[in-house]
Amino acid sequence: MQQFMERFLVGRADRQTIAKHATGKDRFIGVLTILSAALLGMGVASPIMTVDGFFGLTGQYSLFTAALAYMKAGQGAYAMGIALLFGAVPVFSIATVFDLWYKYQLHEEKTERVISRAHMCGKLWFFVVLAMAALIYYAKTSSTSAEIHLALYYLLISMILQKLTLTRLGGLLSSIRYVEEDD
Repeated sequence: MQQFMERFLVGRADRQTIAKHATGKDRFIGVLTILSAALLGMGVASPIMTVDGFFGLTGQYSLFTAALAYMKAGQGAYAMGIALLFGAVPVFSIATVFDLWYKYQLHEEKTERVISRAHMCGKLWFFVVLAMAALIYYAKTSSTSAEIHLALYYLLISMILQKLTLTRLGGLLSSIRYVEEDD
C-alpha cells in the first residue's frame, strides 16, 4: 500500500519530475489537482441554479445544459462563453498542473513551455472567477426566484484548488531553480 501511495503522490520512480522535489504539504499537489478535476466535473454537470428569465433561461440548469440550451436557441456566443470560461480554461489549467507535476521532467526542453503555460493559466484564472462572481450577482439581482445549488460551490472550490496548485507549483519551480543556480 505504501508503494501505491508513493507512486500516487510523486509519480514514476524513474522520472525526475517536480513531484520528486516536493516536501511536506506540497507533496499533495497531485492529489489536489485530481480533486479539483473531480469537483470541476461535478460543478459543470450538476444543476447549478434554478432561474426564471435569466438571459432567456427558465428552469433548472447545469452549465452543460445551459450551453446546449443557448446553442438550440441560436445564441452561440453565450454558449461559447460558458464553454470557454467554465470548461476550456479550467481544464487547460488542471491539465497544465498535472503535466508539470507528473509528466515533464525538470530538465526537458518542453518543461519551460509548460511553465510559461502555467503562468498564463494563473492569469486566466482571474477571468473565470470574475465571470463566476458576475454570474452569481446577476442571477441574484435579476430574478427574485433565482436559487443557487450546491454545484456552484463545487465549481468555486475547484477554482480555489486550481489557483492553490498553480501558486504552490510556481513556488516549487522557483525554489528548485534557485537551488540549481546556487550549485
